[in-house]
Amino acid sequence: MARKPSNVSWLGFTEDQAELLDFLDHLGNNGWARNSQTDALMPRVLGDCEEAGLTVACVTEAMMSGYGRHALHQLNRWESKRTTGRYGPLRQPQFDKIW
Repeated sequence: MARKPSNVSWLGFTEDQAELLDFLDHLGNNGWARNSQTDALMPRVLGDCEEAGLTVACVTEAMMSGYGRHALHQLNRWESKRTTGRYGPLRQPQFDKIW
């Protein structure tokens, strides 16, 4: 994981959105892996992002420069937890490979 350098700003975002992105970037130091800290914080922080006008797709795009595919996928899993109460699937089933 590579956090955003402190001398770089979130271009195109409001000050409130940038603060939320900074906090998510801080929480992403372990790739947003599931643990007691992220269990307590991620659903609430993603809800705050939505209230600030940031969709999970927008957050994912903002984080693309510093995080890999697996870490970014974790964001979608946390969004599933926030919206459905269940931690999302690790990956989508590929039915074409079953048959």
